[in-house]
Amino acid sequence: MNWKEDASYLRSTRHYILLSITLFLAATALGVVISIRNPELAAATVGEVPRTTAGLWSLSPGKTMLAIFINNLFASAMALLLGVGFGIVPFIVVMVNGFMVGIVAHQLILAGGIGFVIVAILPHGIIELPTILVCIGVGFRLGHLMIKALMGMVADLEGELRSALHLLRWVVLLLLIAAAIETFITPDLIQPFIQLTPDLQPPLATK
Repeated sequence: MNWKEDASYLRSTRHYILLSITLFLAATALGVVISIRNPELAAATVGEVPRTTAGLWSLSPGKTMLAIFINNLFASAMALLLGVGFGIVPFIVVMVNGFMVGIVAHQLILAGGIGFVIVAILPHGIIELPTILVCIGVGFRLGHLMIKALMGMVADLEGELRSALHLLRWVVLLLLIAAAIETFITPDLIQPFIQLTPDLQPPLATK
């Protein structure tokens, strides 16, 4: 498959991708609501992030980038390929990530303002998040086709899996770029905010 065929495949998957975006936004909104109504719980949840990822950011920049890349690629590939299990895995991935993004984003807004959240998340997130949501959408499509196949309906599940596997080469490239931005560019962008607010913790990987 060339890039035109990949683009055509993505267009055919647009309804499932829209479903993944909708679920992500719903989970994010839920995370924000929980953060507003239970600030102590939200603060404790966000406080665990630096502790659980301290080892990651103590590595050399190259190793940190590689670790972030592998983590995101693993989550994306599992959401995509394990979608054949009735879409359960992609559903879990999108809901957990959306919920955590909602809590973390709200807490970071309280700590450093909307500007901090934008510079901390947007540069790499504008590549990383759509890539992951596309993988989740493809996973939903595979899950739907699996259900159709088990019901005796026409479903080219083998062909869909081939198309999904071909799509992964773009996923690898995009997530590698996002990991490089998060490792080498984002820390410099957020440094002025951290200097102004010493207690502010940088946003670490939440997946």
